[in-house]
Amino acid sequence: MNSIFYKLPTSYLRLTKLRLLSIKLVLLSAFLVIVSISTDHASAEGNICHNPPKNLSNFSLQDPPRTALNYPFFDANDTEHTITDYKGIGVVLNFWATWCPPCVKEIPDLISLKKHLKKSNVTVLALSVDRGGPKKIQRFLEKKGLDDLDILIDKRSKLAQKSGVRGLPVTILIDAKGMERGRITGIAPWDEPAVIDFVRRCISPTRS
Repeated sequence: MNSIFYKLPTSYLRLTKLRLLSIKLVLLSAFLVIVSISTDHASAEGNICHNPPKNLSNFSLQDPPRTALNYPFFDANDTEHTITDYKGIGVVLNFWATWCPPCVKEIPDLISLKKHLKKSNVTVLALSVDRGGPKKIQRFLEKKGLDDLDILIDKRSKLAQKSGVRGLPVTILIDAKGMERGRITGIAPWDEPAVIDFVRRCISPTRS
């Protein structure tokens, strides 16, 4: 049996090629848009702790963010806590001591920061590395009129040491996912609006 081969007209082939080319261009454009959006989103997410205010020049960005250490610290009743207990909220983790004048100087500002950021789901945890126990710290805070600060203790400075703290004060900014976003070495003006806004932008789960 003779088979019949129908040869498509040249005009039809040209039209088909043009249609395929148009489809490829549309798909390529869509792909580039998706990549651009994803890149911009990732960039925005990665940059949320960039560009600290000028009065926070001692801020060091942790890029990429890393998981904060889940090592225990203790409250005034000797109850054990870890950073995991605070998942879902931002944490300003401050290491201080009663014998550290710069530490004591910034405590009122940290208390003010905590009040300002409460509605933004950010808390301040000030961990004392003192070895005299909670009563010593409590007496010291009462003498200084700093009753609004929770008594938290980093026994034998283990969390500080494991976190790479080599001096005081040091403050680590931890986001709601438990990731360290950066740290401030030395004292900081925590009650100034630009610093408050930066901390909110950096670690608040609501960013508002």
